[in-house]
Amino acid sequence: MRTQLFALGLFFVLANVARASERTADQIIAQKEISKHRYVLKPNVLDVIVLNMMYGDQTVISEVDKQLLKKVDVQMIDLVFTDFPKGEDLKELNMSRVRVIESLRKSLVTNVNVRWRIIRQMDCESEGEAKTYFHGVVIHYKGIQTEEVRLREIEAISRLLPQESAIKDISKVRKNLPDSTVFSVFERKQEWNNIAVVADLTGSMSRYSSQLVLWFKLNSTDKRIKDLFFFNDGNMTPDDTKVVGSTGGIYHGKATNYSEIRDLAIKTITSGCGGDAPENNIEALLTAIREAPNAKEFVMIADNLAPVKDIGLLYQVTKPVHIILCGTSIGINPQYLTIARRTGGTVHTMEKDLEDLLQKKDGEKFEFMGEYFQIVKGAVVKISQL
Repeated sequence: MRTQLFALGLFFVLANVARASERTADQIIAQKEISKHRYVLKPNVLDVIVLNMMYGDQTVISEVDKQLLKKVDVQMIDLVFTDFPKGEDLKELNMSRVRVIESLRKSLVTNVNVRWRIIRQMDCESEGEAKTYFHGVVIHYKGIQTEEVRLREIEAISRLLPQESAIKDISKVRKNLPDSTVFSVFERKQEWNNIAVVADLTGSMSRYSSQLVLWFKLNSTDKRIKDLFFFNDGNMTPDDTKVVGSTGGIYHGKATNYSEIRDLAIKTITSGCGGDAPENNIEALLTAIREAPNAKEFVMIADNLAPVKDIGLLYQVTKPVHIILCGTSIGINPQYLTIARRTGGTVHTMEKDLEDLLQKKDGEKFEFMGEYFQIVKGAVVKISQL
């Protein structure tokens, strides 16, 4: 009963913190604009909804996309307009476009965890040319982890991690990886030793989990990592039957050699696709602490784009957790900063380390990776400005 009340209390604290840090449309419009010659939508790990609006107007054209927008897990929004008439203040027009999004789904404005970018296209020289440019709003969202996604992940990790007998030049295999976050952090943190790694293998994590596996091939004499815990958020369990704390889909293996670790990763992905966006990170951590009690360091390789569904169990984590955040190009998920702070751990991206979270006092504000955060009742929340 006591643990249930503790978890419920943590939930209400986090809920109240979220309400206290709500953002307004005025704050979005007041952001510094980003100047581009012309907006080009580049593919990344997120899916997109493109809400096309006419030049000088805020009317949303697609009714289908409007309906989809109401239910997807939105990570970032680009508001795109042109610098014509040249140098004119277009805040009123942009405000009307923000209000359209607010009317479709209010939380996309109020939730500071949804990043907004205000993008001004600079190259047009006439009204006629300006009308040929894209105007409107681009919604970047995390797609549902379907069977199709799972099959793509199996294909991707098999391509990124060939059978050991097929590897002729390991340096070429590393060059084929689309990202180097995991490599960068492990190479920086040489002081970590006797490590248990907890790694998310759901969604689009193959580019990151591949690095972890490949690490063992490239660093055959590096024996710092002892245990591996891969998780897929419940194997094939339907979302509506998943139980927080008992979701499952967690696979434990010893860090022995490339082939065995590769097989464990593929088995984890093959066994489940995750389903909904939130993951069972804390359950996986608790499993690692229980099954690798002699580990000195616990390192979580986390999908920054995925919410933590069992954050209410965080009070049970008794070891400091070092979090390697993957997929941070659109902003930082503050839930992972909260996990690190409450456990006395640290946070690491490809470019930067955040190692003084525990020393920050309640109410203190700070910057990390170009975004602003505040400690509120022990949790880390995102804020609009310092």
